[in-house]
Amino acid sequence: MGGCEWDHLRTEERNGVAFLRQVKTRLGPRYMALRARDRHSLVIRGGSEATARSDSLTRVYENLVLTYLASLLYAYPYGISLGPAASIRVTDVLGLLCVLLGGAALLLRKGVRIDPVFLAVMGPFVFLELATPVIGAVGYRQPLAAVSSLRIAILWIPMILLTMLAAQKTEPRVERKMRLLLATTLCLNVSYALVQIAVDLGYLPDWLAFTRFLEPWAVDRQFEVIEGLRPAGFFVKTTALSVFGIVCLCFFYASYAANRMQADLHLALMSLFLVVLTTSRAGYAAAALILGIGWLSLTGRKKVIVLLALGLAGSAVLLAIDATMGIERMFHRFQRLAESGLLADVSFGQRVTDIWPAALAAASDYPMGTLISAPRIAALIDSGYLNYYLQGKWVFIASITFMLVCQWLIGLRFLRDPLARGGALMILFLASYLTVGMIVTNPLRSPVLIFFATFAFWKLKTERAGLRLILSRGATH
Repeated sequence: MGGCEWDHLRTEERNGVAFLRQVKTRLGPRYMALRARDRHSLVIRGGSEATARSDSLTRVYENLVLTYLASLLYAYPYGISLGPAASIRVTDVLGLLCVLLGGAALLLRKGVRIDPVFLAVMGPFVFLELATPVIGAVGYRQPLAAVSSLRIAILWIPMILLTMLAAQKTEPRVERKMRLLLATTLCLNVSYALVQIAVDLGYLPDWLAFTRFLEPWAVDRQFEVIEGLRPAGFFVKTTALSVFGIVCLCFFYASYAANRMQADLHLALMSLFLVVLTTSRAGYAAAALILGIGWLSLTGRKKVIVLLALGLAGSAVLLAIDATMGIERMFHRFQRLAESGLLADVSFGQRVTDIWPAALAAASDYPMGTLISAPRIAALIDSGYLNYYLQGKWVFIASITFMLVCQWLIGLRFLRDPLARGGALMILFLASYLTVGMIVTNPLRSPVLIFFATFAFWKLKTERAGLRLILSRGATH
């Protein structure tokens, strides 16, 4: 079996200007076999009627999902409280609309595209997230407990439906729009986080931290505009801002490693700066792991560029911090950790000696797990792994372990494949963060991370299928 000559679009940069160049590439039998295999991805065929209407509806749905993502980035904390057990968020309306419109588009589709890799890796975990609260609500006769399942559904389902409905050739368009949305939100959050810190230090008037005025409409009990010098940006609290910063780092750093665009490197550095502002120790550890893995995947020249950029940016940030608030004040949480040790640290030590044992004691009363959302039983858990252990015991832990192991394997498997480099790096970075971050937080309940995880698998599938390549003459030479 011979190879095939293709024209493909390569991103290049000259004199600081990024552009696309069409380059002929000789693809050998290995790639042709891979493409033939990917043509047999799971497709459920339907009728052939209303195809044009379905395509138009899919385009509308694509824009609606991205609008929903924008609302999650800015308005997720706010809504109407219905008591201690339930609330209606502003974003819930758009989420339900996405589910309804996506369902309608699904009925009109000629064929539904299902990614078997995403289904196998993420499916068991997502199923348990959706099913256990409903089972618990029925078993405990607490109907309101099923609300958490509904909210999880409207976080996962819209993006999943988009990957099922949209043709894979539309993924680059969705990626461009998502990139613009993330870049804009990143810049705004960095700016607002600096404003929040300046307000707390007394350099700016209080009214500039305007999200404080929205606190009466916040439905999250842990809503904090700023915790000491730890800003929350437009999110619920500092931890959520750190998750957003890590997701942006994963997205832009993977894009830089795959495409070599300087703009992506600049945005990756800005994402890292946002994580630095949060002083989240889990965020710092995850960012260091992501930077290390990404650096190893770069060529020699790009490795030097990244090291120089990190060195210069880091020095500038440290000088600015020292001139304004002082290094010790900014990083007192790390100094405290160095002086007292990990187990004696106020934050981590309290988890180990008080919070986690209390949560485990509560779990002993539920042989099959709480089934309903674990924070209803143990108000404070502070660990993603422990949260899911309480909710579904070892079944949930097994699904998470399987998911993380598969993400690591998939990311490493396709890391050296130039046709799947971007998606593979995104999945690998995601696995790195989840492995570390879930020790003391629960990023798997973050709306922006849920969108990113689903998109990363879609991107990998698209790249593997070669749909970014354009067949030049359709002939085999």
